Order: sequence, then C-alpha cells, then structure tokens
Amino acid sequence: MPKLEPGSPEWVRTVTASKVPAILGISRYQSQYALWHEMAGLVDAAPLGEQKQDLFDYGHAAELAAAEYWKYRTPGWRISTGEVQFTLPDLGFPNAATIDRRASRGRARRIVEVKTARSLEEWGDDGSGEAPADYAAQVTWQMLVSGIHEADIVLWPTYGMPRIYPIEWDREFADAILDRVRTWVASLQASTPPELDNSITTYECLRRLHPDIDRDTEVELDEDLAAAYLRAVADQKLIDAELRAAKIRVLDAMGRAQYATCRGRKIADRRNGRGDSISLYANTKTDFLEGVSA
Repeated sequence: MPKLEPGSPEWVRTVTASKVPAILGISRYQSQYALWHEMAGLVDAAPLGEQKQDLFDYGHAAELAAAEYWKYRTPGWRISTGEVQFTLPDLGFPNAATIDRRASRGRARRIVEVKTARSLEEWGDDGSGEAPADYAAQVTWQMLVSGIHEADIVLWPTYGMPRIYPIEWDREFADAILDRVRTWVASLQASTPPELDNSITTYECLRRLHPDIDRDTEVELDEDLAAAYLRAVADQKLIDAELRAAKIRVLDAMGRAQYATCRGRKIADRRNGRGDSISLYANTKTDFLEGVSA
C-alpha cells in the first residue's frame, strides 16, 4: 500500500492512530461529531492556519532532537531516520499507523513517538508519571497495527527536561479499542453520525457543514431550545464581565510575580504572550475550591 499523506482523500477515509482518541471520545482536540463528518466526506478538515502550521513545523523539528535524546538514554538501540507507516489488511477496513521512529536492537523493535508541550502539566501528566489516556490509546493503536509491542513516548517540553513514558502493550485494551473502531466504521457505512456535544470542534464543524444560506427561509425552533439559547447568551455576557473583573484584580495583586497562590496551592500563573503582552492562566486542576464555601 502506498504511503498515505495526511489530508489526502485516502487518508481522510482511513482510521489512523491520530484519529483513535477522537473515535473513543477522549481527544482533547477533536470531537466525535467533527471527525465523523470529516471521514464521511461531508466537511473538509478545518484549515491549519499560520499558528497551527508553526506548531506542526516545530513538532517535526523537535522529533529530530527527541530522537537523539532517546538514543542517548537507550544505548545499543538504532533508530530510523524518519516516519514509518504500517497497515493491517486483516482488519477489513482502511487503517494505518504512522510512527515517528522505529527503533531496533537485533530482532527487537520499539515504537518511538514524540510529543511536544509547554510543560508536563499542559501535556496532561497529572503527577502520576503516566502518559495521558488519549496518547496511550493512540500508541496502543500503533502497536496493534504495526505488531510492535514495545513503545516509548518522548515528551519534548518547551520548559523543562524531556521525559520518556514507556507504554505497555495491553491486549484487552487493544481489543476494546478495536471493537469501538469497528462500531465507528459501521456507523459511517450506515450514515449514522454521533450525537451532538458542546465542544468547540463540533461547533466549528456545524459552521462548515452548511456554508450556504437560503435567503428568506426560516426554521421553527422548539420553545425550550429558543429559550435556552437566548438565556445562555445573556448569561455569557454577565460571566464574561465577572471573569474579566476577577482577572484584573488577580493581575493587579500579582505585579511582576509569575505565580499566584493561596494557602499553598497554585491559583494562576502569568505567561509571556505575543510582543510585550502578558497572559493570565488559571490552574483549573487545583482542588482549592473543595475547601471553600460557595
């Protein structure tokens, strides 16, 4: 099978490792609804844009450094100079797994996958030292399709040292993923899309799904939906104003400090933005609110 190129019509219809987290409903970057409509050929993939393209280019550059780092940490292993793509025809539907690097030592083989992030926290390490579920699922699919049952994820953070996450082969987990993927493929064949959700990618998908406007036509909404929409718009205006006011007060209290804390817990941090601007990021994973009355 010729190598699939991301974005090609063949690639769109193929179940690849990068699509598996969305198929399972655990992706942080794409909803089931959006992916289903892309694979069904009903909408084109969202355009990358300059910022996302820069991130992809940085990711490819980081692969070079991460591969060298992995070699230093695992003496005796050799590593491919580029990506290697696999497919498993026996599955009965278009499938592929493209790994960043294939390592070898004698007859042994290992998948080496590279990920980038600003920090361990942004990447999804909750302190357990384990890879996030979406990436573990992606690599498990790579192991299933390639037949290589050893794998490492090399995290290349913007801040801090690289980190290697071994991913263990779990046959039961792989079979569960395959069952979900088969159900997904059947839903495409039956033209049965997933249910709507409240994700950004579903919203953007629907905006692209019907780009044309039939002038002077109308659709009657049921009363509950009409009321829910208008109330949400009104509530959002109030929430935005309250959040902006809270951010102003926190930034004023922080001055030049990087972190804002309360009772030993990190509440927020200041980060450099574009140019001379500073952005404020809340620590949404803290348990601080559990001990505070509403």
